Amino acid sequence: MAFIKGQSGNLKGKPKGALNKNTKTVKEMFNTVFSDLQNDSKANLLQWAKENPSDFYRLCSKLIPTSVDLSAEIREIQPPTINILPPSQ
Repeated sequence: MAFIKGQSGNLKGKPKGALNKNTKTVKEMFNTVFSDLQNDSKANLLQWAKENPSDFYRLCSKLIPTSVDLSAEIREIQPPTINILPPSQ
């Protein structure tokens, strides 16, 4: 049986972008701990962010996606509409 380059031939394999079990478990654990910490007034993220805004924004910037896959289809091009309003008095 010949396989296409880059494909294992495992039709029941993990889909692209799917997390492995360990990664998924660790992320769920961190999510649980994070939620619990938010109920502790001494370990609250909001309080920490107010006290350390530079660190907070540095971490937040890492959560912003660096690329976006986008496709569009233009069906019909229409000229722009210009509305002229009277000057405000």
